Amino acid sequence: MKTLFSTIIILLQFSSVYSAEIKKRAVVRDDNFNAKIEEVALPNLTSDNSYEGKFFKIVNGKNNNAIRFDDSEDLQLKAATTYYHINKARKFFTDVVKSKYVQDLPQIIVRVDLINVFNEVGHFANENLDPQFNNALTIPAGNGYGPKNVKPWGMEVWFRPSKEINIKDFKGAVDLVSVKGSLKDFRNQSHMVNFQTYITDLLQGTATGANNLRLVESSIMIEAIYQSSDLAAEFFSRKIYRLDAALVPEIIYHEFSHAALSDHLELSHSTPVNEGLADYFAGKIANSKKLAMKIKDYNLFNGKQVKKKQQYQMAFERGEYANTDFVFGLLWNVGETVGTDIETNFIYRMTWGLSTNVSIRDDLINATLLTCKDVCKSPLNDRIKLYKLYYSKNL
Repeated sequence: MKTLFSTIIILLQFSSVYSAEIKKRAVVRDDNFNAKIEEVALPNLTSDNSYEGKFFKIVNGKNNNAIRFDDSEDLQLKAATTYYHINKARKFFTDVVKSKYVQDLPQIIVRVDLINVFNEVGHFANENLDPQFNNALTIPAGNGYGPKNVKPWGMEVWFRPSKEINIKDFKGAVDLVSVKGSLKDFRNQSHMVNFQTYITDLLQGTATGANNLRLVESSIMIEAIYQSSDLAAEFFSRKIYRLDAALVPEIIYHEFSHAALSDHLELSHSTPVNEGLADYFAGKIANSKKLAMKIKDYNLFNGKQVKKKQQYQMAFERGEYANTDFVFGLLWNVGETVGTDIETNFIYRMTWGLSTNVSIRDDLINATLLTCKDVCKSPLNDRIKLYKLYYSKNL
């Protein structure tokens, strides 16, 4: 009886949150959105010597043991920063959005400094198979593979180590949209307009040498800009890039948002709508219209911001444009249009009607209009406002 009682006490100790407050140094934002390092209290810990808690366990690479409080300072900074901010993200979804799905999620393993590619069968691909740096991802749970002694795993969040690379050497390490690619539609449309103008003038007998010369000069200039755009962008842009994703709060919020939305949106697909939704919730958790900016010690990539004046382009539907600012800015404006008192729950409610491979122009727009019909305070007036917003964005 005494042995049984002792066993129960031990089990209770390990299953409950550690009661003493533990503080560690982590990267946080100040009131001006600048990054700084300060001590923060780590919530929901179940250990007094490692970064393991009720909802998250922070580990190093492929190791399954939690990072300890006596590990190196650099490793602890990543562990404390990810632990603190991912708990903050979870609290947002449970307390503000009231997500039952997030409330019921089991403990999630968070891996820092992991270079392996994700393998749907083997969990981790071999280290020398396209090692990864300067990014982060959230992976779905897997069944493992018995013949290779690969055990099943749950949903996990991975943060890659930082590595300085030249813009010429990206090779998929991050999503880099070509300037030339973004100008392609404009160039093709301009050439077509010039050609149609020439044919119309010819048929109507109004073609003149001066008009024809202007059309030719216009097409030559547009083609020259198009052909040289990537070279010019490379010349004037930053040459060296790096990203320590585990030390950028908004990236941590972004990755947990993928986990929080994974009941509807699959983790194995990176699409413009999926990424834009994760950006939106990251911005709301951070209480900022800017993501991953003013944090040069840990991020030399360009951040994202709501206020970029972008018009919709068909190219934004493609996967290589998944991490642009357009959907982030659009969703933020949708939230402000339907009202700041309901916007966050509005966007979350809207995701119920979405599946993984949805389009911006059709599926996302229709989902907002249908959601507004159900939950907006003035459904007709608010939908008219949304139509005006979409018209202004060329949607």
